[in-house]
Amino acid sequence: MHGLRLQRGFNLLELTIVVGVLALLTSAATGTYEAFQQSRSYSEASARLGESRQAIKAFVIRNKRLPCPDSSPKGDSGRENGGVAGCPLGLNVGWLPYESLGLTLPEQRARIRYAVHRSSTADLVIPAGRGAEFADKDGSSKLLATLASAMRAPATTGQPYYKLPPANTPYPSETPANPEVACNGVGETINPAFALIAPGMDMDQAGGAAAGFDTMNNAIATQPASSLCMAPPERPASFRNDDQTSAESATSLLGWLTSLER
Repeated sequence: MHGLRLQRGFNLLELTIVVGVLALLTSAATGTYEAFQQSRSYSEASARLGESRQAIKAFVIRNKRLPCPDSSPKGDSGRENGGVAGCPLGLNVGWLPYESLGLTLPEQRARIRYAVHRSSTADLVIPAGRGAEFADKDGSSKLLATLASAMRAPATTGQPYYKLPPANTPYPSETPANPEVACNGVGETINPAFALIAPGMDMDQAGGAAAGFDTMNNAIATQPASSLCMAPPERPASFRNDDQTSAESATSLLGWLTSLER
């Protein structure tokens, strides 16, 4: 009888060890799977950004302007200004107008936010610059002149923008105590000619109207946008953010277009 009790105790200890090992293996497998899912999501978002950027440039070549954002609530229209004629000046942030760009409209969680520079003196959707500033070989002189105006314009938070850290300062790392950098923080304000924001896995779990987007991008991802601030392209992924931003400056877009005319 005494030997039987010892045997039972040994089996219970052995079972406890096995359960503990299984729990560790399950935890490791879950972490590996989540890392794989995040890596795959990041790669897919990067591919969507590249395709969308090329589609916008093709649109610019054809139409001599940048596309108007899709103003429909969830981007279901897939067309400029939600399929409504015209593009009011205040519409500088919305969804990427997939169908207007010749792209297939993806499911909602994969849709890209699109921002474009549009001011009274430099509206890249409806260019009205003086064409005499540039040779007009293909009808693009107004767009070129408007890009030049946007390039010379002072930085402002009244247009879609992102913040860069001060010179020679790396982008601050996120920590649980400091999960994001404020849009009104210290640093240089950058107004791109256009920008694209691709959501990843909703790392911050904020949900709501901007489900899928993270931290700094939650406000610009609402429709209509409640902020014109976006995470900068240089921002690294973190435990609360895996969105990706692609931005094209007026300077680089102007250089690219003038090189095509040579």
